Amino acid sequence: KKDEAPKKCGVTQAKWESDEPIKKASQLAAISEQQRFDPRYIELVVVADHAMATNNNGDLTAIRKWIHQIVNDMIVMYRDLNIHLTLAAIVIWNKKDMITVTSSAEDTLNLFGKWRETKYLKYRKHDNTQLLTGLKLNDDTIGLAYVGGMCDPKQSVGIIENHSKEHLLVAATMAHEMGHNLGMNHDANQCNCGANGCVMSAMLTEHTSYQFSDCSMKEYQSYLTKHNPQCILNKPLRTDTVSTPVSGNELLQNSANPCSDPATCQAREGADCASGPCCRDCKFLEEGTICNMARGDDMDDYCNGKPCDCPRNPHKWPAPAKGSMLM
Repeated sequence: KKDEAPKKCGVTQAKWESDEPIKKASQLAAISEQQRFDPRYIELVVVADHAMATNNNGDLTAIRKWIHQIVNDMIVMYRDLNIHLTLAAIVIWNKKDMITVTSSAEDTLNLFGKWRETKYLKYRKHDNTQLLTGLKLNDDTIGLAYVGGMCDPKQSVGIIENHSKEHLLVAATMAHEMGHNLGMNHDANQCNCGANGCVMSAMLTEHTSYQFSDCSMKEYQSYLTKHNPQCILNKPLRTDTVSTPVSGNELLQNSANPCSDPATCQAREGADCASGPCCRDCKFLEEGTICNMARGDDMDDYCNGKPCDCPRNPHKWPAPAKGSMLM
């Protein structure tokens, strides 16, 4: 019913029994497992809040690398469901938060969904947005999301606490919250993925697996059948993504970027560039090409024909500053 409040579900973190680094994730399921599902494509935007910038001493490069590692882990986790996950954009609220971010996961999730619906979707078309916060959330919660919210302008969101120095654990949490968006609930005791805990377990522990349970797969298939979310049917163009594998990733071992050498994480021989807003088909975009559209009091940013990064336009519209989002 339309007047019913949307269902939200989160994950909590158990106390750790040891501080040993997480072991390498298990291998992918057999191809026959993937063939149970028709392919779906999720264009993901990850937003890092101001606390993330503060906690990293303003090192935006480190934040971007961290997010790439998280998303690369998620890419492998979702292959069992034949879901092709791509990173459409990274947004860093380095100057100030664009919403009121607090330790209340529920309040922040509500405001974040409204921001996505009323502000960000007008700027960039994508399927799902996850907020990565540097704050500690209340009540031992490390993530919260709307169940079945995928493709909904407000509800296709989740919030994740950056709760660990192990990117696989943060990735497992973000994959869990996106799983809720895809109609999955928490696993019951009888659910099985061949390990002590699966992606949709209600509590994250050191034994958590990086595979979805048989229950999650059934709930995902049921969600597709009943709701048929349209936004994840279209296959994104390579130019619509910024997902470049990070060297040393424990899960993703082969680079999907034709411009990048996975052994060095540098541009391949013959390529002028590997990635970035001013790089397309391994070549620099022509000088004068818009790489960041105007937003707030900032004017359009233009490629200058050389670097991969998008040079900031020093000129501003005569209006009060509203903070910035670095893409």
